[in-house]
Amino acid sequence: MDRRVFLAALSAPAFVTILRPFVTFAQDREWVRALEAAQRDRPKALSANARIAPASEPGDPLVVHGRAVAEDGTSAIAGAVVFAYHTDREGLYNRPGSPAHSWRLRGWAQTAADGGFEFATIRPGGYPGSNIPQHIHLQTFLPDGRRYWAEELRFADDPRLPAAERGEACAVRKEGGVQHVDFTLRLNPRNTF
Repeated sequence: MDRRVFLAALSAPAFVTILRPFVTFAQDREWVRALEAAQRDRPKALSANARIAPASEPGDPLVVHGRAVAEDGTSAIAGAVVFAYHTDREGLYNRPGSPAHSWRLRGWAQTAADGGFEFATIRPGGYPGSNIPQHIHLQTFLPDGRRYWAEELRFADDPRLPAAERGEACAVRKEGGVQHVDFTLRLNPRNTF
C-alpha cells in the first residue's frame, strides 16, 4: 500500500474506507503531528512487556507476541520503541468529543536483545458500518532516531478480512480464554516517516 494512502487511512474517520483515490500532504502532516504528540506521553521507563488496553477494558483478552527484525527479515532489532494503538471492541479509536488521533488505547514497549516485545490488550473491533478488518497499528522508533510504520497486524480469523489476505494475517490461538498472536515487525525502508 502506498505510504500516503496508508497515512490517510489512519487519519480517516472510522466510516471512511481505507483506500482513497488521492491523498493530500496535509493529511500526512496531521497524522505525523498527532503521532509525535502521542510520543510526548511515552513513559520514561519501558520494558519488553507492556499493555495497550487497560486490564479493565471490555473485550476479549489478547496478547501480541512480537519480534522486531531488520530489513533482512532475521536480524533482531534491540532497544527499539514499539508504539501500538487500536480501536476498542466497538471499533472506535477515540472517546466521543475527543480530538482525532487521540488513540485512547495505546501502549509502548521496548524491544529486548532478541527483538522481542509483548503487548497485553483486547481484540480490537472493526470500524463501525464498514468492511475494514480488525487491526492493530504499530510504529517503530529506533535508537538512532529513524522511525518506521509497520503493515497493520490483522487477524486470520476475522470475517471481514478478504480470503486472499488471510495467509498474510496472524493466526489466532486460544490459551485459557486468552487469544494470542505472533507478529514479526519487519522494518521496510519504504515505511519511514
